Amino acid sequence: MKTLAIASFAVLISALASTAMADTSPSTGLTRAQVRAQLVQAERNGTIPTNNVDYPPSAAQIARNRAVYQAQFGKSNEPQQWLQQSNG
Repeated sequence: MKTLAIASFAVLISALASTAMADTSPSTGLTRAQVRAQLVQAERNGTIPTNNVDYPPSAAQIARNRAVYQAQFGKSNEPQQWLQQSNG
């Protein structure tokens, strides 16, 4: 009986301690739309995609990535349209 009381008390104390230590501030993470916008911007800037050997990307790699992005999308709004459609 005494062991049960001690175990119950230990569980109660640990529950109270974990509640007191829990983060009560609201989440300040990014939304899905914000993350996608950052990815599109990084592709436009040429900083992604990169390979594992060239990290952080060199100026030459960034120039190649920008050229690939320009060839693929040009001045179209395709990446932004993709972002808007995925939020819908």
